[in-house]
Amino acid sequence: MASLPPKSISGIQEREDERVIPMTRRPDGTFRKERKIRPGYTPPEDVAKYTNRVLESARPIAPSTSSPSAAAAANNAPKSKSQLKNDKRKAKRKEDAVAAELAGYPTPPTPKTTSTTPAAATTADSNAATESTDNLMTTGPVDPEKKLRALNKKLRQVEQLKERQAKGETMLPEQIEKIDKMDELLAQIADLSI
Repeated sequence: MASLPPKSISGIQEREDERVIPMTRRPDGTFRKERKIRPGYTPPEDVAKYTNRVLESARPIAPSTSSPSAAAAANNAPKSKSQLKNDKRKAKRKEDAVAAELAGYPTPPTPKTTSTTPAAATTADSNAATESTDNLMTTGPVDPEKKLRALNKKLRQVEQLKERQAKGETMLPEQIEKIDKMDELLAQIADLSI
């Protein structure tokens, strides 16, 4: 019996001057016709994986991943430059947070989003700005000029709310409270400007 030509993983066989995928039978019993493969084409499944003999011989034999010693070996692996840089950044952030806590400054709050409508978004923005200026006034030693700027900003926001109320827009209870506190703001501004 004649021996068959060598077959690749993809099923390509070499016959005389051409390479072909031989005729095969489908599950329904019909046959696929033989297909010719153009010269020089190597299908991905037949491409050999690159190996470097020198590196392979220098690598230690990897232990099985199920053993606890394998996990310990993975933890002891040297870190890349980016991992070292990220570790330094994390340490710096922790130091800054501890220093801020010791100085009496609160950690910065995370931004809150409430609604996606433009009117509600501007209200949420003005509320967030007011909260941040409140935080400035209540924590630690603050420069009087900064405090005055913050109070002026709050006053501008209250004036904008008053204009919107005069136009007939419906106001939220928080917005009405802000408008009611306008006299307090003016008194604080007068105290700081003296």
